[in-house]
Amino acid sequence: MFPRVTAVLVVHRGGDRLRRTLAAIRAQHRAPDELIIVLTDADAAARDDGAAANPSHIVSLSTRVAFGEAVRAAEGVLPPPSGDDEALWLLAEDTEPAPDTLSRLVAILETERSVAIAGPKLMSWDAPDRIVGLGRSITRFGHAVDLVSDELDQGQHDERSDVLGLDPAGLLVRHAVWRALDGFDPGLPVIDDALDFSIRARLAGHRVSVVPAARVVIGQGGVAGPEAGPGRRARRRRRLE
Repeated sequence: MFPRVTAVLVVHRGGDRLRRTLAAIRAQHRAPDELIIVLTDADAAARDDGAAANPSHIVSLSTRVAFGEAVRAAEGVLPPPSGDDEALWLLAEDTEPAPDTLSRLVAILETERSVAIAGPKLMSWDAPDRIVGLGRSITRFGHAVDLVSDELDQGQHDERSDVLGLDPAGLLVRHAVWRALDGFDPGLPVIDDALDFSIRARLAGHRVSVVPAARVVIGQGGVAGPEAGPGRRARRRRRLE
């Protein structure tokens, strides 16, 4: 059994989305072993909601930073990984995982030792039956593309597994791999951070897998959501170099 999973929850605004996400973390069939909450310029209400969840650590940042930088701040309170069977679960205030999400992601890392990063099926917060993310790739010219976006979920993609890349929300990544690759590139604070990280992981010899049975409902315009994930790419494109 995976000995340790540390959930990292990044909070900007708080409110109902944060409370729903915290409730979803508490409801996990396989609970994370630790919960680190990173508050980035959060107000008093968000701080109170975070403290009420009894996290292992609260990291308070005075300014808002990119999702990857917030995760980096959380990692600073953790000891170095002792092996490849410790993992970080990356969440934000607008990512509500289904009760079996973590157990399904962990199962992939337990049974598929070559998989370093596993990601869920991302569903719309406002329309939970619609897929907003299920893996990413790039064109021959280097443009990032979504493998699935804005489709009614009828199980049509549930056989998908290995992908080139993923979105950041809900990722479960081996801590040793995160540390070895130095996390998300700070030069990509707004777009394609997790896709770039996934590609670097694959170049280092690891597999990246999407787990369609693991579902996370994600908000539009959130911390690691479509404003910082699938939806934003309709407005802004970047060539991977």
